[in-house]
Amino acid sequence: MEWFIANWTFVAGLTVTHLGVSVVPIVVGASLATVVARVTPARWVKPTRGVLGAIYAIPSLALFVTLPALIGTTFTGPTNVVIALTIYAIASMYFSAHDAFNQVPRPTVTNAESMGMNSWQIFIHVELPMAVPGLIAGLRVVAASTFSIASIGAIVGVRNLGYLFVDGFQRRIPEEIITGIFAIFVIALTLDVCLWAVGRLLTGWRFVKVDHA
Repeated sequence: MEWFIANWTFVAGLTVTHLGVSVVPIVVGASLATVVARVTPARWVKPTRGVLGAIYAIPSLALFVTLPALIGTTFTGPTNVVIALTIYAIASMYFSAHDAFNQVPRPTVTNAESMGMNSWQIFIHVELPMAVPGLIAGLRVVAASTFSIASIGAIVGVRNLGYLFVDGFQRRIPEEIITGIFAIFVIALTLDVCLWAVGRLLTGWRFVKVDHA
């Protein structure tokens, strides 16, 4: 506790950086995965799932150091981390998004079509609202994993909360390591609660009691 009090401004700065390299991949990756899951033809679903599953299995550190050779970025810095985390977010969110859209009742979509709605209107007004529970569940998993994996970015030069692990280990300061663990846990938990609240707000219709009397 004493170490945190003496270094709280430093920890706050690392937290801002950690959020910066985490939130962007979560938002961009989840959005892209949702669109891809919706537009992927049925015959391409299995190959897509196989490819994304294989990508998600790649160790994060290996991907961080491989990307510069593939896209020409520098070996250190946040760019590789953000891109890698976005790829992981897409790979993870795709499965949840695909399942969420599959759970939308087909009769509901058919009724919307019979009312003259086009594909875009059906997606916005029917499919997306009804898929929200599954999408939020997947997004919570993506947020937790992304925020955790982001800490590994400290090894490739991104001074985020993961830096507390590296520096604490090298200088043998257990309090610094514990501070990093606790900070990541608290922020990840807060983010998860916020996403749950957003999901609860967007799906309030699920909790409305219908009087059949």
